[in-house]
Amino acid sequence: MSNFRVAVISVVMLFISLPAFSQLTSKEREMMSSQQSGLSGNFGIGSINADATDILNQINPTTASPTVPIEGAIDPDNYIVGPNDMFMLGIYGYVTQQLPLVVNPEGTVLIPTVGEVRVSGETLAKAKNDVVSAVKGRYYSSSVSFTLSTPRTFLIKVSGLTQGTFAVSPVTRVSEILKVLLVDTLNTSKVFYEKTNEREFFNTQISLRNIELFRKDGTVKKVDIYKYFLTNNDEHNPFFLEGDLLKIPYLRLENNFINVGGAVQLGGSYEHVEGDNLETVVGIARGFDVNAEPDSIVLYRSYEASGKFDQINLSFKNDKNYRIQKFDRLFVKYKTNFQKNISVLVLGEVVRPGYYPISFKNTRLKDVVEMAGGFTDKAYLPLCILFRTYDAEYAAKDSAEILINMRASDLIMNSIDMENFETDIRAKRNRVVVDFEKLFRDHDKNENVLLEDKDVVYINDNKNIVYVFGQVNQEGYVPFRKGKDVDYYVDKAGGYGLAAEEGDTRIIKFNSRGWYKPDEAIVETGDFVYVPKQTQRPFEVNVALIAQIAGVILGVLTTYILIKDSGK
Repeated sequence: MSNFRVAVISVVMLFISLPAFSQLTSKEREMMSSQQSGLSGNFGIGSINADATDILNQINPTTASPTVPIEGAIDPDNYIVGPNDMFMLGIYGYVTQQLPLVVNPEGTVLIPTVGEVRVSGETLAKAKNDVVSAVKGRYYSSSVSFTLSTPRTFLIKVSGLTQGTFAVSPVTRVSEILKVLLVDTLNTSKVFYEKTNEREFFNTQISLRNIELFRKDGTVKKVDIYKYFLTNNDEHNPFFLEGDLLKIPYLRLENNFINVGGAVQLGGSYEHVEGDNLETVVGIARGFDVNAEPDSIVLYRSYEASGKFDQINLSFKNDKNYRIQKFDRLFVKYKTNFQKNISVLVLGEVVRPGYYPISFKNTRLKDVVEMAGGFTDKAYLPLCILFRTYDAEYAAKDSAEILINMRASDLIMNSIDMENFETDIRAKRNRVVVDFEKLFRDHDKNENVLLEDKDVVYINDNKNIVYVFGQVNQEGYVPFRKGKDVDYYVDKAGGYGLAAEEGDTRIIKFNSRGWYKPDEAIVETGDFVYVPKQTQRPFEVNVALIAQIAGVILGVLTTYILIKDSGK
């Protein structure tokens, strides 16, 4: 029989046998494929891909667990594989399929038709290489991939701040556990400890720089969270592994501190770590301020025995590696010619209201009004105001000092005086006494005051109103009429009320807020007219007053009688 006939018969037999082959069991198909591969030599490719369906049938689908938050792509050379890591095995050839695999508690992955491959304790790179090599040994003509799909979770122990276990993953850093411990207000032992140790300075807290991570293999890693964020070095904030024990000590900062001040971003007291140098300490304080002089750093080093300080001058450029000891205090000097970012706000009747930059102790009121384009036609100088807003902390301390020193005053004689004084302190309005008319009309240089940061210049318009309030029948604004007296404005406000103390009516000037009797000042636009309420003296006050008057009268009579008797 010719070769051509043999080929035709073979092809026909192949097509006839396909339906029957499809009805065979997987084992039978595998045996037939093996036999054919032994006879056909290079046709062995078919035997490798033919059992892909059989492999898929033997693997039950695995539900993927929720993804774990990670910082970025995992480094295969550093990630250590362990039980419960989830992988995806990909086989690409005659039949393409992806197979989910999970590392079992014994640390291996079971691959049907291939066998068991140990991966636990290996780096991800080595585990991938071992599995791909094993699969390629069985399916040598297919492309194979072995990819980590979901990192595992496991428990680690924490001692110190909290005794307990926490669920982590191989992509969880020590800092994540610290964040949980610091924020967790349900941690009753921590809250109780903090509440019972509250102090104004150096409050006890957990260490962030002297933490120890004990590995299962006996190695110990030093954890320094500040240094990690300064250097981005994983050694200072490592990832967790199974069997880790994290020891977080309590910190009493007064026993182990360094202090950084001056021209740095975040000055203050920080925990000291053996081996700290100048570069590390400046970095912990978030680096230099824009106005810093990096080559003018003063280190104050105290000596417990003598109680004295050594003053050491350092240059950041030349002394970055200078060793810093605990209790050292560093001060970074400011540049002598730096420019402060200060400004004032100009409002009201100027051409261009808004914020304007000023020079420290060098810009005056008239300069800023000119910067704002000058006055509009509606500007009314008698009602213009300059407000000065000091730093809130300074203002609070200043008021407190005045209140403390009132005990030395001879003006505060009773509780009423004290109450009035405290009211006056709280009502301070931060006005700067300036006569705008003298400055801009008469060009009086004495009124051209220096401006401070956060000053507010308000250029008012002519309100043409007078506000009448207190014991009047219709309290409110009354249109201003030049030359009219207090009685005119009280009448416009409905007249005096039943409880009015007419004789004590006062004019309150808009700008100075000074109080004047009606015969001492004239009413001007923007002013206030105040009518007080009659004061009803308590019975005991009247009794005391009568007693005092009686005592005076008795004293006069006694003196008169004595003088008269002595003349006889």
